[in-house]
Amino acid sequence: MATSVSLTPVGTPWPERSAWPDHLYPLHGPDFARDPFAYYDHLRRHVGPVVPVALEESHSLRGYLVIDHSLQLDILRNQRQIWSRDARWYRDLAEGALPAGHPLIDLSAHRRGRLSAGEPEHAQLSGPGNKALARMDMLRVGDLIQDLADQLIDSFVPEGPPAETVEVDLLRQFALPLPLLVLMRLTGMDERDALTSGSALHAMLSGAAGPPHATGELAALMGNLVAHKSKEPGADLVSWMLHFNEDGALTPAELSEDVWLQIAVGHGASTAWICNTVLELLTNERLSEDLAAARCSMDQAMNHVMWSNAPIQNIIGRWATEPTWLGGHRIDVGDMAIVGLGASGADPVRRAVGLETSRTNNAHLGWGAGAHGCPAPARELGALIVRTGLERLWERLPDLELAVPGERLDWVLPHVARTPTALPVRFPRPVAEASQAGADAGEGAPVPGSPATPVVPQPERRHSPFPSAPPRTRSTAGKDEPAGPRGQLPGWRALVAWWPKR
Repeated sequence: MATSVSLTPVGTPWPERSAWPDHLYPLHGPDFARDPFAYYDHLRRHVGPVVPVALEESHSLRGYLVIDHSLQLDILRNQRQIWSRDARWYRDLAEGALPAGHPLIDLSAHRRGRLSAGEPEHAQLSGPGNKALARMDMLRVGDLIQDLADQLIDSFVPEGPPAETVEVDLLRQFALPLPLLVLMRLTGMDERDALTSGSALHAMLSGAAGPPHATGELAALMGNLVAHKSKEPGADLVSWMLHFNEDGALTPAELSEDVWLQIAVGHGASTAWICNTVLELLTNERLSEDLAAARCSMDQAMNHVMWSNAPIQNIIGRWATEPTWLGGHRIDVGDMAIVGLGASGADPVRRAVGLETSRTNNAHLGWGAGAHGCPAPARELGALIVRTGLERLWERLPDLELAVPGERLDWVLPHVARTPTALPVRFPRPVAEASQAGADAGEGAPVPGSPATPVVPQPERRHSPFPSAPPRTRSTAGKDEPAGPRGQLPGWRALVAWWPKR
């Protein structure tokens, strides 16, 4: 019997629905957050490759967790055209059955952008963004990342006796701000908008200050950024996106959505990847020794983490558009599949191949797969942010160690990304020496929660990550064209001072 609540996205009544399994396994709670891999192992051995799960206490937010690698690939590649990213196919959402205000609802809601689009619409919506990313000079981007990483490290290495021990939360003071600072610089944001966007994005991803409000604020900020760059283009990502959209295939709202998506996804994944690689290197003695002895590169250590503690644990947001079978379970139209990347990496068969293989085996699904997989320019940028940040940490703080035993760390629920709630580390204060970035910029930016330090204005960067601004077009050239120099990213006075307190 069809429901009277709504129709499917193609305008047909929802078909009759079979009963859900009697038992839903909890994918929530402190035990799951602390050690999801042991839980995945238990589910694999006692339930099977596909598990009916609930993501919160009321069991209203439910789906089928897919922990088998081959089934995950089948869903992501979607060669049979069964699975949609369009949340309008989410029947529980259409019927109003989900718990009000849950952060995951807002994050998985339908948006007019590449994240929800099917083919060929996905290719059209992602075209300008992918082409703009491909215009970046990665050597210059690496210089920018190194500058920002050095300034962040400078901010928590105050002057003092070399023997004194310094303790910091590396998550809040490095892993969280670095990717966001890089991405906001690439998009050409000024300091004020970076402050506002950083606060809104932090609120949205943490659910701490009302995700709907934060989402609306971010949408307005991205819209204003696109409107500004359409009038005053520069050597930045948004200006090049506008250039590659000269035919007007995407509306300003769709371009704004894609800018928002690149910042949000790149920030969340990179932060978790930095954090989890630091933790792995500080707790895995063999891996750490191999890195120090140059038997292992930082890239290989990062690849190992993709298997052992995947930054993105679950891809939430695949809905069946027709009845099917998955791992012995009947899946009805509108049912949700959750691709459990963390569970795939925890597969005991894959873990048995050994540490060396996990360093070089790129068959993990950390970048996704199929039409919605992360494109090559974005992969390269994400890996560059993480690798450069980690290499600067290890070069400047070689005696870094955990400030608490690893088993005492608290973890956020790994519904999407997996990070500890804080990553306290300590290190002996290094001999006083200014980083090249700090010396060049003359900066002394304060960190939220620390004593104020005089802020010295920074000069414009010597190099832009983009070789040039886009060619002038009739829509942007003319007598109203700004007279100032084009092609530089905005200068920020205090790169880390604005990061919101946790």
